[in-house]
Amino acid sequence: MDIGAQLTQLWSYTPALVLVMARVGALFFTAPLLGGPFVPPRVKSLMTLAISVLLLPGVLALHPQTIPADGRFLLMLAQELATGAVIGFACTCIFEGVRAGGELINRYAGFTAAENFDPESGVGEGPIGDMLLIGMVMVFLGADAHLHLLASVARSFEAVPIGSWSMQPQLLHLAAAGTGQCMAIASAVSFPVLAVIMLITVAEGVLAKAVPQINILFMSFAVKILVALLVLYAGMPAIVAFMGTSIVAMQALVGSSIRAMG
Repeated sequence: MDIGAQLTQLWSYTPALVLVMARVGALFFTAPLLGGPFVPPRVKSLMTLAISVLLLPGVLALHPQTIPADGRFLLMLAQELATGAVIGFACTCIFEGVRAGGELINRYAGFTAAENFDPESGVGEGPIGDMLLIGMVMVFLGADAHLHLLASVARSFEAVPIGSWSMQPQLLHLAAAGTGQCMAIASAVSFPVLAVIMLITVAEGVLAKAVPQINILFMSFAVKILVALLVLYAGMPAIVAFMGTSIVAMQALVGSSIRAMG
């Protein structure tokens, strides 16, 4: 057994491993759950290395030729980073839509005073947005969507081999579609509460005009908060079911983005 020859062969796999780590690492640093700053970079790096080592044999079977260790390698590295970032963006759109829907409820239902700093987004977040985002994470994990995401990354090496990424016009359409889905999810999640808040606001205006002696402003904050919580409680099963539908839409968006890069 020639140990030197084996070490030389293992060393020849290093460029391919680095490229696989670039794609997986870009996904982990941009995708939800793992992409936030609350996850230590050391954890992200170790998970990236472990998953890349598992994917390396399949990638080498699809890409048997030797990867050049010259200027072209830097170009291929940038392509792999872009591929992982596109997949991560497709996943993030759905989570940000749920978060934005919760923030709309916070703004108009009277929860603005309860905002706190969110280290993940870097801005102030209200309690409803945090609650809906945590619910989305639980549904995401409960539906094993994280396993589907890892499987999509593995299949992406078949649809988009190493070094074959190219900027296609379909990617711009997918970016617009992802942003549109984000806005649609935010509107759908917040619509029941916002509709009731609008009716309360109209009723307050009519009551203030009919009986100006009543201090409507003093009562409106408590009424809106109470009604918003009741509507959320009554509609929580429908919201959870809608989150499951959103995860299906996220999986379709990830698949479309992978096909568009091929």
